[in-house]
Amino acid sequence: MRSRLQFPSAVVTLERMTSSSMPAPLPPSLRGIVSDYIDATTTAAATTTDAALVLDDDAHLISAHLSGEWDDDDRAHREKAHQTIVTLLDTASPEDLSAVSTELAGAAEILMTR
Repeated sequence: MRSRLQFPSAVVTLERMTSSSMPAPLPPSLRGIVSDYIDATTTAAATTTDAALVLDDDAHLISAHLSGEWDDDDRAHREKAHQTIVTLLDTASPEDLSAVSTELAGAAEILMTR
């Protein structure tokens, strides 16, 4: 299920997972990579909203990759996605990608509440 959060400068779509569809936890081998990516994205962004939008776009891109349901925004974001995300798309298992997507969406949601 999707929920849309309205903010003055943007509309952010955050994926919400129900307990029955929760992915496996982020594997230890990816925890540092994902944590470093979230930190770097947050540091590089002009605002926390900008960082949240990038992380949410990344989460949505991973979801599109897993489902095979791409829209124009997904295709555009794929072209400019950070190499970390591209590498994960190319190498991580579907279960691991699902966990990464959940982690990124969660980080985006936290940033939007700041």
